[in-house]
Amino acid sequence: MPDIVIAEPMHEAAVLELGRSFEVRYDHALASNGAALSGAVADARALIVRDCTIIDADLLAAAPRLRVIGCLGATSGLVDEDACRARGIEIHSYVSSDELTPTDRVIAGLVRLLGRSGWQPGGDPRILGLIGFNPTARDVAGRARALGLTVWAYDPLVDRESPLWADLGVEPSGLLHLLEQCDAVSLHLRLTPETRELIDWETITEMRPSSVLINASHAGLVDTGAVIGAVRTGRLAGALLDLDQADDEPELETRSAADARIGALIAHKVRTTLERREEV
Repeated sequence: MPDIVIAEPMHEAAVLELGRSFEVRYDHALASNGAALSGAVADARALIVRDCTIIDADLLAAAPRLRVIGCLGATSGLVDEDACRARGIEIHSYVSSDELTPTDRVIAGLVRLLGRSGWQPGGDPRILGLIGFNPTARDVAGRARALGLTVWAYDPLVDRESPLWADLGVEPSGLLHLLEQCDAVSLHLRLTPETRELIDWETITEMRPSSVLINASHAGLVDTGAVIGAVRTGRLAGALLDLDQADDEPELETRSAADARIGALIAHKVRTTLERREEV
């Protein structure tokens, strides 16, 4: 039986290095198969995950020898820290902002913002709406579903009869229906004359008052002042914005420690990656 179980993607060189000293099982399909993961960790002393594996009391009970959990990437809200403390299990997290992918940033934002309303991965049903269904959005959909979220998407460029929807477990939706029904909305669009300030005050009034907004694409997709106003007045429960192009706008003085519900995704490097991926 393995000493170390690696349940999500990890750099092959690091896996090989660990394998020189320990018995390692590396299978990133385990994150989405709770029964298989429980069996895999039965004799493990260490478990390494990224941002899809839910480590709760049930999984810990299946791993009586577990002593260390290594978290790579955005894992906030995925690990039952109290249960780990009670067992004396050490948690070691490593997140390098330079290494976070666009998907990492969106998933981290989702966990953080939805968590403020009491939601936890695998908990009560919530719906994520993706506006745009580019490759990054599809990656987000896969990880979000692993966290227990239902995923809808709006993209008029993807045929509703395409097998892609069923393959990824995503429900195609109209834009207005998505805004009205989803608990979280994430933008995955290019900036064009048609998409500039797609999310403005009028659009926000169509969204659920308890919903949250994430824009990890281009700052110009949203009316920043309208979004900040909506969060501060409680019209939206929270927002995570790419404010890269708006640093001089006076509304952004509201970014302070006291304004805890508003986060900022500064995506200088991320935007280049997104645009290159979408050109493929």
